[in-house]
Amino acid sequence: MASCVFCGGSATKQNQEGQPVCREHADQPPKDVECPDCGLPMKLKEGRYGFFWGCEGYPQCQKTFQVEDLTDEEGE
Repeated sequence: MASCVFCGGSATKQNQEGQPVCREHADQPPKDVECPDCGLPMKLKEGRYGFFWGCEGYPQCQKTFQVEDLTDEEGE
């Protein structure tokens, strides 16, 4: 099951960019994440074990994060 990119909860929908979101965050604008290593944007990708953030500079930059690692904790 996918995790919401904003809160890490159970995602039941997708926003206009195809990012998995929960019902509470369905109307939020897409989440933008910048790679801490090279500064390029990170893109949400789906792999064998679910969704993850991967740098658009791949293969030169191979930085990745699990969705849960970059969730906003302020709403909980």
